[in-house]
Amino acid sequence: MTTNDVIDGVISTAGKLPAYGEAAANWALANAWWVLTAAAAGVLVWQLARWLLSRPTLRNRSAVEVLPTTGFDPVLEDVLRFAQQLARAQQNASRWLRPARGSAVRVRLMSTGGPLTLRVEGPTRAVSVLRHQGYANCELRAVTGDAGQTEPPKIRLGVTPKAAQPVAAAA
Repeated sequence: MTTNDVIDGVISTAGKLPAYGEAAANWALANAWWVLTAAAAGVLVWQLARWLLSRPTLRNRSAVEVLPTTGFDPVLEDVLRFAQQLARAQQNASRWLRPARGSAVRVRLMSTGGPLTLRVEGPTRAVSVLRHQGYANCELRAVTGDAGQTEPPKIRLGVTPKAAQPVAAAA
């Protein structure tokens, strides 16, 4: 086989590409029902697998509260260090088969009748990174059970509560 034979073969195959494309398009149109059904089944199987893989991770989560003291005044370097620590916690928890939903680190600012606290929660596999002290002048406390778990507030824009509405005086 010479170089000319290889070049002639490539040119003849390239000349047949439009016919191959037309045959593939005709097959796809003739079998569109099966192609769409197979694609929908593939998407459903993928979503079900992601949901099943994230369930155990979502059940095994830990939380840590960061309580500031009166002298708490972080500088930019401390904030960046804490953000890097949170990113490291997510990297520590995630594996290639685990969906991001299950390995995500959640940060909440909370105030339940007292000072503002920062709650950091994530997978139990990353608890050692979450418990690492991120800020100076802060107390770290593990959250146990459902302590402090309150229902999220319902926010309605443009609606005033009945108690706050002005009452018209009868004259």
